[in-house]
Amino acid sequence: MRALLMCTLMIASALAGCLGGDDDDDGDDVVEVLGCTYSDANNYNADATKDDGSCEYDPGFEPVDGCTNPAATNYDSAATRDDGSCVMPDTVMGCMDEAANNHVSAAEEDDGSCDYGMAQGDIMAAYAAGDMAFSDAWYNLSVSRKCRDLGTNNPCEMTQMTIGEADTHDPADAYDSASGDVISNVYDTLYRYEGDGTGGSIIVPRLATGFSVSADDLTYTFSLRDDVYFSNGDHMTAHDAVYSWCRVIGMGSPSSGVNWILTQSFDCNDADGIHDDWGGDSLTVIDDYTFSVQIYDPSAAFVATIAYTVGSVINSDLCEANRVIEMDENGNVTSDDYCHEFMDEAQVGAGTNAYMVAQWARGTRLVMEPNWMYWEQADFNLNRVVVDLVEETQTRVLALQDGEVDRAYIPSAQKTEFCENMEDLPNAYGKEGFRCTYRQTYGIVNVPYNHEPKADMADGTADYVLNHDCDADGTNDCNVLGQSAVRQALSYTIDYDTIHTESYKGELMPVYGPIPTGFPYDDTQYEVFTYDLAYAEEILDAAGFIRQYDCASLTLTEAPTVVAEADRNGDECRLPNLLRILTNTGNDNRIAVAQLWGPALESIGIANDNADQPWATVIDNYIYGKWDLWVIGWGPDYLDPDNYWSPFAGSADIGGDAYHGHFHNDALDAILLDARKEQDSDARALLYADAFDLWVTSPTMALLGQYAGVGVGSETMCPPAYDAIGGDYFFNWDKLAKVSGSYVGSC
Repeated sequence: MRALLMCTLMIASALAGCLGGDDDDDGDDVVEVLGCTYSDANNYNADATKDDGSCEYDPGFEPVDGCTNPAATNYDSAATRDDGSCVMPDTVMGCMDEAANNHVSAAEEDDGSCDYGMAQGDIMAAYAAGDMAFSDAWYNLSVSRKCRDLGTNNPCEMTQMTIGEADTHDPADAYDSASGDVISNVYDTLYRYEGDGTGGSIIVPRLATGFSVSADDLTYTFSLRDDVYFSNGDHMTAHDAVYSWCRVIGMGSPSSGVNWILTQSFDCNDADGIHDDWGGDSLTVIDDYTFSVQIYDPSAAFVATIAYTVGSVINSDLCEANRVIEMDENGNVTSDDYCHEFMDEAQVGAGTNAYMVAQWARGTRLVMEPNWMYWEQADFNLNRVVVDLVEETQTRVLALQDGEVDRAYIPSAQKTEFCENMEDLPNAYGKEGFRCTYRQTYGIVNVPYNHEPKADMADGTADYVLNHDCDADGTNDCNVLGQSAVRQALSYTIDYDTIHTESYKGELMPVYGPIPTGFPYDDTQYEVFTYDLAYAEEILDAAGFIRQYDCASLTLTEAPTVVAEADRNGDECRLPNLLRILTNTGNDNRIAVAQLWGPALESIGIANDNADQPWATVIDNYIYGKWDLWVIGWGPDYLDPDNYWSPFAGSADIGGDAYHGHFHNDALDAILLDARKEQDSDARALLYADAFDLWVTSPTMALLGQYAGVGVGSETMCPPAYDAIGGDYFFNWDKLAKVSGSYVGSC
């Protein structure tokens, strides 16, 4: 009965045993084999299944049992054989940042222990107190301040391609924007311009902490920071500031003429270049961090003028140590380079700003790296800035498209490859991967007229091109461009509207006088010059420049062949010799202007050469005066109309003539000098209106337009607030890091 009940209850299980099977277990017992189970022992038993502690070793080779896992809490560094005793923590803690000095590769959770070195302030305090050597301070600052992003797109390096190369890295003789971009990152000024966040500019203190002005508005006293060091560790003082400004005036900026920005306001008490006395009437060192300067006339713009790179403070001791002075047998100075050759390369120790020039292969590449001694309290976002000179447009376009560079100079015609809605420039935006930003600038595209051009002569020298008889004595003694009628006529041969819409693809807007739209006193000028070839011919005819030259025989330096009056058919040239239109290779916008302008000039009998040339050649021709007409641009140095009127129309006598065109108009100079120092705004406006009325009768240049365009770059680059006046300060840029295929953060 019991067997039947159990079978009923187990109906879902196996049926064995339910029919009276045997209940006994017939399975075999497992037999353990004792012996030595460690293979490194002398008496290792391969058949042993359980160690019996009998292992034997040669003396000195006995194992040390313990935990051999370094991640365990009871890790025994002396153990040579794991005994299974390891106790593992729940999570491996440690510094997980690979850029830190104490990174733990096995860490699973960051414990906040990452060490990035000493704080910048502590290092500088130790250095200032003499408790740390310069080499140690430099190393500790580099460890502390370096960019540490570890993305796959080199987020600590910015690369760019451009078309214009720096002419020099010496702030005392640099006036081109390419030079300024380098100088503004190597050297500091007392004040500088920065963006205000709305597209405007504000002036902010840099090396200066403040200033005061005397009751007569003529003496400015500046106080300086006491915590600034040059990149070689030398302490900056007021002596360096006074020396730097005196050097500009003594040196005289022989190549660029940029010294006018300072000489318009003051002279140096030792402008002879000796620099051995620091008292005097103009500049005075009061103490290590205070100095004064006395200016000629009251000026609301003075502090703004010294914000330009020509006001940079350099290392006076380093300059003097590398200054080359030659003397004759009587001890008279025959030449003085004012350490220009040394400063031209922006050597280590020259400046106090955030970067130094690490490499400069002229015509090819510039590399900048951090000055770890830089005084501003912040870490670096960029450890390296690479600028490549590439004049071929398509190479730059492809490099930016392919992500080979972060920034590139892109002409107007190619911006549609990166930007959408270019037909409505203020609302243009970038295509995927690119940033396109509309910017209305104070930059003016212009064409200076060279009143005294030179050309290469047959004997290898350069001499003035004399092709007009100015005093009517029968001998050529001047150049036709010295004649106001010729310059007036030229100003009517330019198709301004087509240049705006086609040559610059809408990125130029009209400008009618030297003052750009948006600047103070821009309402003192109005449209005068338009595109009117017939009127240009009338002006030339009235001045006696009738068609009379055989264009096929024109040269730069030799006398042209004059066609006999009886043989003239109206196709002859009107002016003697060729007019050279200077443009730089790679700047497609300027080249387009020359190509549009050239045929228009030829149509009224003005032969010309509008072939573009490499930037280095352009700069060389500019310096030596071997040009007639130059398509170029002008960016403001400071926010005052004199920053345009003096360089555009004032002679060198009043610190003007920025392009070395050799123009001189005494009446205009007098008006501009009065306007420069006039404090009453209404009276100043009247002076600029008078200047404009006089200038249009004898123009010094043609004003093609005011730049208002779209900036193009990679969306990974985060620029600082746009500033229409100041420089491109790399310390204020940032670059998004690409991690696991995606960019981290946003601009």
